Amino acid sequence: MIYLLVRPVARFVLRYYYRHIDLTGLENIPKDAAVVLAANHPTAFIEPCILACFQPRTLWFLARGNLFKNAFYKGLLAAVHILPVFRLEDGGYGRLKDNFGTFEACFRALSEGKAIMNLAEGRCIHEKALRPMRKGTARLALGAMQRDATLKEVYIVPVGCNFTHADRVRDQVMIRFGEPILTSSFMDEFRRNEAVAIKNLTSHLRSRLSPLVVQFPDRQRAAIGEARLELDRARHDAGLVYGITHDGTQLDRELKIAAETPEKDPALARFFNRLDRQGVDVGAVAGAKKVVKQSPIWLRSLLAILLQLPQFPLWLLAEFIGSSQPKHVEFYSPVRFAVVTGGTFLLYPILLIFLPWPLKLWLVVALLTTNWSTRQWDNLKRWYQRRKMERMVAAEREQIVEELEALIA
Repeated sequence: MIYLLVRPVARFVLRYYYRHIDLTGLENIPKDAAVVLAANHPTAFIEPCILACFQPRTLWFLARGNLFKNAFYKGLLAAVHILPVFRLEDGGYGRLKDNFGTFEACFRALSEGKAIMNLAEGRCIHEKALRPMRKGTARLALGAMQRDATLKEVYIVPVGCNFTHADRVRDQVMIRFGEPILTSSFMDEFRRNEAVAIKNLTSHLRSRLSPLVVQFPDRQRAAIGEARLELDRARHDAGLVYGITHDGTQLDRELKIAAETPEKDPALARFFNRLDRQGVDVGAVAGAKKVVKQSPIWLRSLLAILLQLPQFPLWLLAEFIGSSQPKHVEFYSPVRFAVVTGGTFLLYPILLIFLPWPLKLWLVVALLTTNWSTRQWDNLKRWYQRRKMERMVAAEREQIVEELEALIA
């Protein structure tokens, strides 16, 4: 019940928390069949939220056991379809036996034709890389078919979750669903040797997931690759795309760029070092946004601030908690998102009951104009960057433009 109530609120928040979310391959998710969505894990829990909100199946999730600290957390997480998976670091060997109940619940769900999302890497790190696969996905799928002889198939759908900058608000997300893997093709081997079948299915899943994820083999290439990606986004006006799309062209470009990233690119490094010294971004140089007259920009931005004043306390609280409480950077953005979503779901309905009607109206208008307001702030940021570019010393500006033209030639 809470899952169904929270999902539209989370969908509303995600539509402005991220400027652009692109999902492709949704047709690869079987309808009315047992499905395991096996995704990579770039953030703590935002990719499960996005998948819950923007694909048609109702999902059940697996999360690490140390989140289930007491009865309150257990009840809350269970209400949004989250089941615990205990690792050695969550309580030693004594807690591993608790996973039997979780796996039984998952087996029942798959027998009933439900969909489960599993973060196949098992842990998240903020880097564009695909880490070793845990065996949980294979165990779930194969175990469900072994337990229920009437279950003809469990489809494992590899899901590549890609963030332009996973720790930032108002950025872009690109998610691609690959063609499903048929668990039944591994069942004969599973009956002969369970360990070998699980290992082979896990390896096959990695080979199918890897082409869906933007990744770099090492940190040196990652630095060069990120710069090449920023350049490509500016060239193709990627920063001007908003909303939910199903295009996939930007992800196609980024996958290609990542695969072709060289070990060294001195010209690119010099160009971005020059931009850093001048304090401008590549979008200003590439002309991703035409210069807008100052008065309309400032007037619209001021109106956006006035409209959004009722929401500022919640956003400031989310920023404070997100930046100060988590111990790991991978949790900064998810915690901010969770605070905003929780506040919208729990706090705003209370305020709408007790506030006087003028403030009620103001809060409703603030909610309805959130997307418009955030776009005005995006426009203001771009305008400011272009102004800095225009006020640069002419010789330096010409040098930057020449370097850009040489890079994209």
